[in-house]
Amino acid sequence: MQDTPQPVLTDGDRTPDDTVISEALGDAFSAWKRLEEALGGPELDLKLSWSFYRDGGWLCKALKGSRNMAWLGVWDRYASVTFYFSARHRDDLVNLPIPEALRTEAAEAGMIGTMLPLLIEIRGQEDVDAALEVLRYKLKAT
Repeated sequence: MQDTPQPVLTDGDRTPDDTVISEALGDAFSAWKRLEEALGGPELDLKLSWSFYRDGGWLCKALKGSRNMAWLGVWDRYASVTFYFSARHRDDLVNLPIPEALRTEAAEAGMIGTMLPLLIEIRGQEDVDAALEVLRYKLKAT
């Protein structure tokens, strides 16, 4: 049985910055930076907004205006991007040009209330590419 990942950014008095994030991510930090730059770049033009949650530490929202497009988290040696979709988007997600494992995850994911979650672990460039592909879809679909 796999342990539930534990958040590493748990100091509510220390807003995450490159130093803190780099220490947590190690080798995955370069992928994080590419993701961060793409999200804030001219194509996607998202604002990243960090908030501290007592039950889970620091999480980052990727915002388009006031709409949250994805949640970003920092874990021990990897980051995550979590998307939430309505059930009607499942077939489209399964058909995106993303790694087979993610398509399978989208096909088999259980609903959380009325939302379909899709979590992508960010460890390298392929993961960044997949997250950006899903995000482009989400921006068009919603």
